[in-house]
Amino acid sequence: MKKNPIFLILILFALFLNGCKYDFILPEQVETVNTGGQPISFATQVAPIFSTGDKCIACHKTGGQAPDLTSANAYSQISSKYVNTSSPETSLIYLEPSPANATVHTWKKYTSTEAALVLTWIKEGAKNN
Repeated sequence: MKKNPIFLILILFALFLNGCKYDFILPEQVETVNTGGQPISFATQVAPIFSTGDKCIACHKTGGQAPDLTSANAYSQISSKYVNTSSPETSLIYLEPSPANATVHTWKKYTSTEAALVLTWIKEGAKNN
């Protein structure tokens, strides 16, 4: 009689060990942007990402959700709170609509090229040029 509970415990333990699986998570590979030695321009390269098509400004417009990403207000709205030049990869303007981030902005995301452009602009100091 005592063999049955021990046998049952061994089977459950074996099933538990077989059920364990570890998937290796590879770090995200961020594209590099070849600017030909020229700095990324906020006005001509980054700001249009927000307003192209039905992207960011569908919600983030004047009177809409913060930050206001319309061309007239985008830099003043994101430069202090959403950009971290000391750790560009943690900047909210890069992270939240990033293609790798599945928890926020699931309906509107940057393309990988746009994300790389925004990240490069932040790494260059996030200048209003």
